[in-house]
Amino acid sequence: MPLFRYTTIDARGKEVEMTGEFSGLSGAAATLRNQGKLVLSIEEVYAEKTGAEDPLRLSFLDYLSSVKKSDVVLFFRQLATLIIAGVTLSNALFVLEKQTQKRRLRKIIGTIRRDIEGGSTFKKALMRYPRIFDTLVVGMVHAGEVSGMLDLLLDRIATYLEDQATFRTQVISSFIYPAIVVLMSILVISFLVGFVIPKFVPIIKGMGGVLPWNTQFLIDLSDWFRAYGKHAFAGITAIIGVSVLFYKFVDVVRYWTDRIKIKLPVLGRIFSYTIVVQFSENLSILVRSGINLAECLRIVHDAVGNHAAKAVIRTMERMILRGESLSRPLRTAGYIFPPMVADMVAVGEETGNMDRTLELAAEIYKKMLTTYVKRMNAMIEPALIIILGSIVGFVAWALIAGVLAMYGNVG
Repeated sequence: MPLFRYTTIDARGKEVEMTGEFSGLSGAAATLRNQGKLVLSIEEVYAEKTGAEDPLRLSFLDYLSSVKKSDVVLFFRQLATLIIAGVTLSNALFVLEKQTQKRRLRKIIGTIRRDIEGGSTFKKALMRYPRIFDTLVVGMVHAGEVSGMLDLLLDRIATYLEDQATFRTQVISSFIYPAIVVLMSILVISFLVGFVIPKFVPIIKGMGGVLPWNTQFLIDLSDWFRAYGKHAFAGITAIIGVSVLFYKFVDVVRYWTDRIKIKLPVLGRIFSYTIVVQFSENLSILVRSGINLAECLRIVHDAVGNHAAKAVIRTMERMILRGESLSRPLRTAGYIFPPMVADMVAVGEETGNMDRTLELAAEIYKKMLTTYVKRMNAMIEPALIIILGSIVGFVAWALIAGVLAMYGNVG
């Protein structure tokens, strides 16, 4: 018989972890409940003596396959449809497990189903995979379980993830062309300085005489590039690597880096609007789901990427627990959140319609962000093309000037 590890609460209210053999997972749960035990969790143990292996354990090949956002959206959409149709959560997960094509996602769904059959909550089962199911999704699932509206919340999760993916794709797509132009500019300059100009240098230098300033500048730049180019590249790479490590592991560096990003020219407004959209949209969804405001802020804190904004949200949570309003800390954090956000939140607090005003704020700043990115691209694209053309033109002018000076010296 399979061996199971289970956790129960004894008569003194303490958690007790034990193992035992049962016919199956559902049978183990039923047996323990019949014994009057309060079951917290049950999981099957695959003993080494039997040589058995957990069929749902992720292998190396499973980790090579990725679970995309679109897969997660489809999972929640189908799960919501099955539950609305009256199928139990365990059976719905079983159906999705059998029909899912991707091995990794199929095993993950199977593990979640097994945890739920063992007495775990859906929220706790999802928390085992934080890279696939983020804190916002887990929080909404928890709200659905507590309120008894899991079907509605699952459908809302799918809609939220779809909108989020669409918005992210639009923003990323807007930066593709400028990124390509910048990359091509770097490649062209490197090719000219590293390979084209050195071919002309021996010929021009061999003729003697005084070279024009632009030709001499190109020759000096080419000599420096060949002598120190590798060292410069290694140094830049090392600086970037150290900076990334400091940003990842030092809280103060993360805070001030993210705060400075908001004040950058051109790009700062993009970072600021993105924070407002993340904060307003996520908080609106959670408030509408019925979660208390302090818990909502705790979840939003984990969902927002900017660490300066995280510090503000943590302050909001403390002030809410003291009974103060949400709009007050927003007003004092004007370096991150524009005044209009605080004004809209204040209106929502007065009218009792916080979720709708937050949703409206997210929609406004999402449109502003999209419009700003389009305008920025409209200005940056021709500017980059002009810069690239100017560099190529300067190189051509300098080479031609050097050749003409060479023929003048010969004459």
